Amino acid sequence: MSEVIEMILILIIVTLCFLMIPFNLQPNAVIEARRKFEIFIRLYDKPYRYNVREYEHRFQIFRSSLNKIASLNVHRMENDTAIYGITEYADLTDHEFLQLNLADLKQVMVSGQIAQERGSPLDKFVIESKSAEMKDAIIFSRAKRSLFIPDYLPKVVDWREKNVVPTVKSQGNCGACWAISVVDTISSLSAIKQKQSNVTDLCIEKVINCAGNGNFGCDGGDTCRLLEWLQDERIELSTLSDCLSIQSHKNGSDCEFQKAGNREFISVERFSCVSLVDREHLMLRYLATRGPIVAAVNAISWQYYLGGVVQYHCESRYDDLNHAVEIVGYNLENSIPYYWVKNSWGTAFGDHGYIKIEIGKNLCGIANRVSFIELV
Repeated sequence: MSEVIEMILILIIVTLCFLMIPFNLQPNAVIEARRKFEIFIRLYDKPYRYNVREYEHRFQIFRSSLNKIASLNVHRMENDTAIYGITEYADLTDHEFLQLNLADLKQVMVSGQIAQERGSPLDKFVIESKSAEMKDAIIFSRAKRSLFIPDYLPKVVDWREKNVVPTVKSQGNCGACWAISVVDTISSLSAIKQKQSNVTDLCIEKVINCAGNGNFGCDGGDTCRLLEWLQDERIELSTLSDCLSIQSHKNGSDCEFQKAGNREFISVERFSCVSLVDREHLMLRYLATRGPIVAAVNAISWQYYLGGVVQYHCESRYDDLNHAVEIVGYNLENSIPYYWVKNSWGTAFGDHGYIKIEIGKNLCGIANRVSFIELV
């Protein structure tokens, strides 16, 4: 009898062991997060690996990022839809990411100090255009309507294929997206106008250091104010090679610019800075017929972007604009029509430095403040 009881006990123990196997095969969530974090800090060479306090602080932020990433991917129903994951910014809080990568478009200088105004001091540019092409009353209509795409527009436009788009820049810790987006777009338009086979980089650093009209260098600025300054001061932009040559002979920043004269130069003649919400077909038309354009966007959700077309999780409110980019083309043949948007966070970001944003929904506020630039 005792042998039968012993056999039954053995069978029970073995059965319980097998029942426990599936649970043991599932990794503990904290252990799995720790494993990913160790890979993350090695991959991006994070400096706090041996600082216990900072390590634990960043690990908790990283765990929070994993939850955010899972939430961002919930709506991903198609292969073309944007996918989010671990990026070099996964150990930053939203506030830290905002401070590190996104310029503040609402700062204004008052009596030598930076003050926050109620609303943006740049609102005037939303309804003010300095380009005759943009003064059509239709543009300023607030009536909602579906996106109209003229039949004559090509289905795909990508100015990179013409070798007229400068390489992707990395702004690093300098909040200079406002200058990078404008100067790189001017480089593109100059190459197109002069029918060059390759684009010539212009001196961005000099513009960052010297631009007035309410711009603050690496502490932030605004594309519209920069364009106004370039036009009003009749600034002639230098090529990168000229800039480096001057810097090699001088210490510090040289803020002496050539004035537009009666010779060949790169200078802004006219620009627009307008709202094209519900009028994105005008953005497509300019991209197809003229060249790249500049746009202010809300890029806070780009922290975890890996690739695909952004369709969700990107707020469009005008008051939330915090970044500036160059739009270099579009694709209407894709199952999800999108803009090709060139960012300034290096080539490791997104799709080799680019992000795709769905057309027609003012996603990320991409149509709130658009700049078309005309060169002399």
